[in-house]
Amino acid sequence: MVKIEKIGVASAAKIYGLTLGILGFVLGIFYALFLSAFSGLIDDFPIAGAGGIGIIMVIVFPIMYGIIGFIVGALGAVVYNFVASKTGGLEIQLSKDDEIPMM
Repeated sequence: MVKIEKIGVASAAKIYGLTLGILGFVLGIFYALFLSAFSGLIDDFPIAGAGGIGIIMVIVFPIMYGIIGFIVGALGAVVYNFVASKTGGLEIQLSKDDEIPMM
């Protein structure tokens, strides 16, 4: 057994930020397609005719999700490090490719 006693705060923040940024981009594309398809039904917004709201979502969502992911990743690592210092960490079992038993 191997214990994970500490997680790098900056490392976790970067990974979470990038992961959620990519998720935000994918969701932004879905919103862009949906809002662009139905933009003709929305007359209250000045950029609705060109589907501009959907295009803005492709830009705004990755940035917003990336920032939120960075903050949540950093806070999660800080909380994990605190709890792991009190409880001893998370135990995991690792194996090498050479030592995997054949069935």
